[in-house]
Amino acid sequence: MARFRFALQRVLDRRLDEEEVKRRALATAERRRRELEESLRTRQGEISAGRAAWRSELVGEIDPASLRHHAAAGVGLFRKAQRTVIEIASLEKGIAKARLEAVEAARARRTLEILRDQRLATHHELERRREQGALDEIAANNARSAAAAAAGATSGTESTGPDA
Repeated sequence: MARFRFALQRVLDRRLDEEEVKRRALATAERRRRELEESLRTRQGEISAGRAAWRSELVGEIDPASLRHHAAAGVGLFRKAQRTVIEIASLEKGIAKARLEAVEAARARRTLEILRDQRLATHHELERRREQGALDEIAANNARSAAAAAAGATSGTESTGPDA
């Protein structure tokens, strides 16, 4: 049986590599987004803690310098949170693009895999037909040999029968 060799295997290998690169790029972008989201949650917790501390200082004697300090710290945390949200939003565009590229790479790879599978099925069918043809030829040769032997045995007994 002849060994199947896919003529476009190198192209398929290249597409597999490209797909892996695209998936890694997508994973990196998604990991960065998760890190930013975690950072945002941390900032929101810090803002809440700052507000709670600010409220606790509103009881009793009020220190204006401390209130200004808490307000400035709260505004600084709020601005950092806003920058994080903006960075997440810009990263979302990159993630969408990376996801689209990963899907396209997978589609290109899958197309070649389907072609390979079709060609493999065709190869197996041709091999099956060749083997069946060889078996048919062997059977026909055996039948001819058996017919020739039967004919030789019949002609051999007829020629000796009348002479005897």
